[in-house]
Amino acid sequence: MSLASIPASLAEPMDQRPHYVRSVTEMGQTQSIVAHEDIYASNGMKLMARGASVDRSHLDLLSMHKLRAPLDLALSAENQVDPTQLAFEANKLLATDPIMTALAERSGDPLGFRQCLGALPLPAPIMFRLTVMREMRLALFEHTLRIALMTYALAVRMKVPKRDLTDLLVAALCHDLGEMHTDPALLAPGHRITLDERRFIHVHPVTAYVLLSDVPSISNATLQAVLQHHERLDGSGYPAGLSGTSIHAFARILCVAEVAEGLVRRGDPRRVDVLLRLNHQRFDAEVTHALRDLLLIGHRPSDTHAASLDPTVQLKQFERLFADSPGLIEQLEARPGGAREVAFIRDRVSMLRLLVHNSGMSPEYHDALIDMIHEDPEVASELAATMDELKWLMLDIANEIERRVAKVDDEADAVVDELLALLRSPRS
Repeated sequence: MSLASIPASLAEPMDQRPHYVRSVTEMGQTQSIVAHEDIYASNGMKLMARGASVDRSHLDLLSMHKLRAPLDLALSAENQVDPTQLAFEANKLLATDPIMTALAERSGDPLGFRQCLGALPLPAPIMFRLTVMREMRLALFEHTLRIALMTYALAVRMKVPKRDLTDLLVAALCHDLGEMHTDPALLAPGHRITLDERRFIHVHPVTAYVLLSDVPSISNATLQAVLQHHERLDGSGYPAGLSGTSIHAFARILCVAEVAEGLVRRGDPRRVDVLLRLNHQRFDAEVTHALRDLLLIGHRPSDTHAASLDPTVQLKQFERLFADSPGLIEQLEARPGGAREVAFIRDRVSMLRLLVHNSGMSPEYHDALIDMIHEDPEVASELAATMDELKWLMLDIANEIERRVAKVDDEADAVVDELLALLRSPRS
């Protein structure tokens, strides 16, 4: 897969967006950052000489010019992340997080993660960028370490050849490097992301791919895993909408670790189980089987607090969606070329209808569901987890529609907006 297969709206990563440069210059206020080679603008103008220190005063200089080469290739930090420090950080993670410790132990190689990190041949630009992440975006750095551990545990469980573990682990450490070019405000809790803002989030795999492409020692397998870690087997992912065997094997492992990490971190394996079952067509079966084994899914107690669940609002949303969406889809199909462009919407809604029915969440089961929730805490816990995952799936479908359906006229845009509202906004 190359950038040629990616939609034009996502094919140009924002390498010179100021957010990463701001992080670098702010880090220069607390530790020494030195240019080990001259830094040039793309027009040939020298911006900084070799040996110069970088700090907050250089933000405008480095932000206003398009650089000839990425900043990471020219800078080094005083307290730079290296393989030894990564192994130390892994020790801290395993000492404080019992779930991650259990994953490492169940992988069959409990010491291997730290040993593999300590021996990684990380290029200097990657070490510098991970340093900026650790110092300026700590939550992202900790997320990256957890993803790396989960990816390693999955790979060992799946008996991935040892010669491939290095490339896969580098991909896990680098998969979200592109997010450092995203405005942190867009990712803040409670922020409602607009359609235009969503592009800056969806482009982060492309940004990371382009950055890593400038590092000669990064393998193609690592590049593909980073670029494709948000792709899905059914074609519903991004940035290229790949499906099936078009998605690299490493990306299939990385994407399962990515989607499950948040639930694993919160100690909620039941919801991981529901996520995997409802989305079985989106993820590699071998990888999800390995994750189930690692998490011992099926051996955990139920959530007794779910007995207060009231599914009425969600069931009404399903009812409105399945009643109104066929007519809206037909209106979009009536446009020139519309049938081909929106065929995926009909497929996604049909798939959702089947999942809702098979999970026992159809609106006609409302009274029976209420009775089961009150009578059986185990069922209540299962339904609560299922309902949450169905809501996330609806949001994913809405986001995919925004990515793939072109805006052509006010009438069609209004139909799309109505369809998005059905998917996103439950009303009591």
